Amino acid sequence: MNKQIYAATLLAVCLAFVFGVIVGGSYRGRQIDEVSQFIKNGELTTESYVLEQELLEGLDTNCNLAKARLNTLSNDLYQLGKLLSGETARQDLGETQYRFLKRKFHLMQIQTYVLYLKLRKNCNVESHVVLFYFSRQNENSTLQGRILDSLVQEYDLRVFAVEYNYSSELNFIEDYYNVTVTPAIVLDYEKKFEGLVDESVLAAQLS
Repeated sequence: MNKQIYAATLLAVCLAFVFGVIVGGSYRGRQIDEVSQFIKNGELTTESYVLEQELLEGLDTNCNLAKARLNTLSNDLYQLGKLLSGETARQDLGETQYRFLKRKFHLMQIQTYVLYLKLRKNCNVESHVVLFYFSRQNENSTLQGRILDSLVQEYDLRVFAVEYNYSSELNFIEDYYNVTVTPAIVLDYEKKFEGLVDESVLAAQLS
């Protein structure tokens, strides 16, 4: 009788373990699919916007449409950024997949950053744009991110946060702005701040 109970208990434990592996693998697969779909949708939106702007160059630029499209793309990037920055994202996605998706995400951010520059020139958009370089495990970078988050709530501000020296594909823009330390901020494509910038200093620039 004891042997039967032991065997039944052992079987139940094994089944629970197998079930956990299956469910865990299924969850991880869904999360990878979710992130990948975000990336693909973002790429399609970006490419569609570029084609749209090329079409309108010979016509009157539809600024309202352009603003709406870029707002949508920015919101999608924000949601994807939160997903990739989750505490368990690296573990859930796997190191190789995580690094690949994050590089793609950073490249999409820079694409959108450049598109905003075009929108500002063609449509006299008054939104402020920040390119924010940060480093992981860097206290000042974390604090600067929180300051920018609080400013987003108060001002018409778009923030593109890029991990410094994360991939060779993005070195060109780091070289262009001569970014060598973190945190670093480029405000409205021209004003560069190195090191931690106080909230009051940035607020004065945004007012």
